Amino acid sequence: MYRVLLPIDDSEARARAQAEAVLELPRASDEITVDVLHVHEEVSGPDAEWAAGGFSEEYAEQMDENLRERASLPGAVETVAELLEEGGVDYEVHESVGEPAETILAAAGERDSDAIVIGIQKRSPVGKVLFGSVAQGVILDSDRPVTTVPAAEE
Repeated sequence: MYRVLLPIDDSEARARAQAEAVLELPRASDEITVDVLHVHEEVSGPDAEWAAGGFSEEYAEQMDENLRERASLPGAVETVAELLEEGGVDYEVHESVGEPAETILAAAGERDSDAIVIGIQKRSPVGKVLFGSVAQGVILDSDRPVTTVPAAEE
């Protein structure tokens, strides 16, 4: 059985492109198992100054809402699950918390993935420098094949 790690972010278009790439693999429904992974970035807690002074009620409510949003899986994961289900491909959904590229690579090792299929987006050179790239980190540091899949325009 060939095992593919499919790291999914919040983009429906990238998720759809990633699922379609897996479904196009030969004998996908017979010989491939997909681990769908969504990584929640760590939410840093307040620093000591804020903790000592307390929070306004409005700020506390906003923090609670942000945590609830981060705790749920994005619709992109559901989109991938539906496409894989329709294609007859076995899959499992996993979620993790951490720095995305490192967490994706760790998951590939833990699940003994044969390959990683990751979605990419166009970025300006300045955007790459300022914000980095999860896909770039995965490509450069992976010890297994990584397939990049561009999404259709969102």
